[in-house]
Amino acid sequence: MTEELKDKLITNLLGHNIFKTSDGRHLYEVSLEDLEREYRMLQMMKPTEETS
Repeated sequence: MTEELKDKLITNLLGHNIFKTSDGRHLYEVSLEDLEREYRMLQMMKPTEETS
């Protein structure tokens, strides 16, 4: 189950042209928690991009 969730998060991040974490690590080498953090950051940035 964890691997499936990681795959979904990675696919979603890649779909938004995010290939590395904010600290420069490749998505495939980080933990689920790190992927979730990156996804939350992406979600927080979306409204800002839409309004500019």
